[in-house]
Amino acid sequence: AILSVLSAGPHLISFRERYKTPMVPGMVVTNEPGYYEKGAFGIRIENVMEVVHADTPHRFGGRAFFTLKSMTLAPIQHALIQHELLTPREIEWLDSYHREVATKLRPLLDDETAMWLDRQTRPCASVCSTH
Repeated sequence: AILSVLSAGPHLISFRERYKTPMVPGMVVTNEPGYYEKGAFGIRIENVMEVVHADTPHRFGGRAFFTLKSMTLAPIQHALIQHELLTPREIEWLDSYHREVATKLRPLLDDETAMWLDRQTRPCASVCSTH
């Protein structure tokens, strides 16, 4: 089973009626995509995210839209990903996230750790071509 959970209540993205607290900028949620084999194991990547205003070209009915901005900045290991299963949009998201991780963290690191970060945040295309 593949599962993606956004949590940190009382706000929550869910189809369940009991979650009625609207999300507003400044709220924090966790994004927890994972894969679980019943009775065997599970893996999950958890990312803390902030609700922020979305810059959209249209305001339907004058309503503002929100999006989620990553607060957690850690590389997602390419070794855990079957890149051939990703859509172009998912690859672009991962590459964009890794660019953000590298851009924000690299200036804070010593040279050896920065080189490690560079390897971990390589674009998907460079990783796929080496396998």
